[in-house]
Amino acid sequence: MSIFKRLRKTHLRLATSEGFPGVIDAVRDKLGSHGFSGEANRLHKLVHEMAWTTSNELYGELRLALNKIRKESRSLPPEIATEIRRLIKSIDRICRWR
Repeated sequence: MSIFKRLRKTHLRLATSEGFPGVIDAVRDKLGSHGFSGEANRLHKLVHEMAWTTSNELYGELRLALNKIRKESRSLPPEIATEIRRLIKSIDRICRWR
């Protein structure tokens, strides 16, 4: 199942601690399997190794990291690039930034 379909199915749960890491981990795993280990490690650290005072703080940092990956990794497979763009849009909707 694509990340976008998972996001649509878990849109409300994405803001909870239960659904959120799984969606990010799926993108991380795809990045890692395509040789983008640095980018995958960055996502892992943001979600699993750092402490955040608010969910908006986490979403903000994650959005920045995803946007940086999207811009700096021009050789991303189209499927992963699309999923990253959709994830950024979902974060924007969850946080009502745009």
